[in-house]
Amino acid sequence: MTLQEVRDEIDQIDREIIALILKRTRLAEKVLMEKRSEDQPVNDEAQNQIVLKRAAEYATELNLDAGEVKNIFKILIKMNIEKQKELMGEGNLP
Repeated sequence: MTLQEVRDEIDQIDREIIALILKRTRLAEKVLMEKRSEDQPVNDEAQNQIVLKRAAEYATELNLDAGEVKNIFKILIKMNIEKQKELMGEGNLP
């Protein structure tokens, strides 16, 4: 495999990751509707910790740096919180 072929494969994976981020973020609306029906706050710190722990465990199983994977998931959680706030008219996204 040439360097360019490897880079092309990485590019394809990056596109897939971004598509999955979009899919995850789109679920923010459904999550918000459920939170409202159950009178829960947008930022559920207990759930955030569950997600971070699960991500770290999956990363460890796959021999990835669990700390860095947790950092990625912290960003994903923040993105979903911001999306939910935006849907409520409280966001600060452009």
